[in-house]
Amino acid sequence: MKKRRRKNSKKYLTILVPICIVLLLALLIFVGYNLIFKERTKKFLETIDTTAYVEINSYAIYGIHMNLEGTFTLPESIEDVKLVLTNGDYEQEIPWNLEQDNNSYTFQTSEYINEGINLEKLPTGEYYLLIKTTNQDENNNPITKYYSLENNSDYKDLEYYTLTKDNKNNKIDIEWNTYEQFPTLRFHIYETELPEDVYDITIDPGHDASDPGKSICLNGNNIYDPDYYGYCYNGGTLYTESDFNLEISQALKTKLESLGYKVTMTRNTLEDYVEIYDPMGSATMANDTKSKFNFAIHHNSSGVDGGLSYLNGTEIYIANDTNLDLAETFMQELINTANTAPSYKSLYKIADGIYQRFFTEEEIAEDDVQPSNKTTDTIYYYYIREVGGISTHATNDGRYSPTYPKNEHYNSNNTAEPYLFELGYIDNLTDLQNMINNQSGYADAIANALQKYLEEEK
Repeated sequence: MKKRRRKNSKKYLTILVPICIVLLLALLIFVGYNLIFKERTKKFLETIDTTAYVEINSYAIYGIHMNLEGTFTLPESIEDVKLVLTNGDYEQEIPWNLEQDNNSYTFQTSEYINEGINLEKLPTGEYYLLIKTTNQDENNNPITKYYSLENNSDYKDLEYYTLTKDNKNNKIDIEWNTYEQFPTLRFHIYETELPEDVYDITIDPGHDASDPGKSICLNGNNIYDPDYYGYCYNGGTLYTESDFNLEISQALKTKLESLGYKVTMTRNTLEDYVEIYDPMGSATMANDTKSKFNFAIHHNSSGVDGGLSYLNGTEIYIANDTNLDLAETFMQELINTANTAPSYKSLYKIADGIYQRFFTEEEIAEDDVQPSNKTTDTIYYYYIREVGGISTHATNDGRYSPTYPKNEHYNSNNTAEPYLFELGYIDNLTDLQNMINNQSGYADAIANALQKYLEEEK
């Protein structure tokens, strides 16, 4: 028995020793690489010019983009000024809008809240956001300088989880003042597992068990008054907006998950009740779960009985200061895949099937709390306004309590990008038939449009 144990021990040692050597070498290479990389980064930071700093007055993450606004004054006239993300070895130029007055500059990364630095496209590693200037010396040789960013806003560090792709996610830690000698803005980007309570997309199926929305009856080609003790008096089926919203939302969730995204919903059954501002409510869940997008699914009604609504078609409501690329992609896919058409309603229309509704002066005057903190630049629908935080001018700062609890994300600068879909008019016979027979078409259209946009976005 003893001899057999010695033979087995030698056998295990023969296997374990090479494995330990390989692991040790890998550890040494990893540590060595990181030490070399950190030393190179430190040397690069030491070359940054400290005679001027760039003051960042505001910044926010909205959806998948980060936007910054700032000012700076340079000590000399400059021929070429750029905003770059760099570590000294790798450099990526960031598009911006720059205004110059002699040696003073004002900039913003975009005039649109859903443009700017695309966080989904950043490579893993450690980088600093800097101003890069280039001049020519007397011999026409380039002189390059870098200037760092100083936080002059009310906000501090941010964190961002990228959308799930190929079952992988990156985390981006966006941190101020990580280098001891002067202010900096660092992006630390690394692969990680998505936390259990973090999602890519939130879907809000409009209405709930306490408020079914509009109801309608259908029997062949005849639509009757649904207000008959909750039943259709001809024995036909009673359709409600809340049911349609949930069914299409469930189909959309399934489609998005098939594309690899992690998706949650504000309600999952017909019996669920959803509060607006409570944790995981219709205005809060997207940000409670760090989602990048929030899709509120609704259906419209005109109030005309008998299925004879003069209005029909799909309407997409968007936030203030929004680039239309994604909204237009949604609209085109809904036309192609869902067999619908853009609504021809003209009120609040800014493009075919795309709408922005702001508060009117009359509505502001009727606000429950005066003086109101709303303006005619404030988005009317809370599904959009309250989800987008400071980017969409959220208003519920607690002043409406106890009627409504405070929106804990109203002053957030790290929020989802929200869209409100009114997929059709439930009291229009053509739209109603399409809602009944083509629910997968609506879901496929929204999911495919998002995927197409993300693939094309730079």
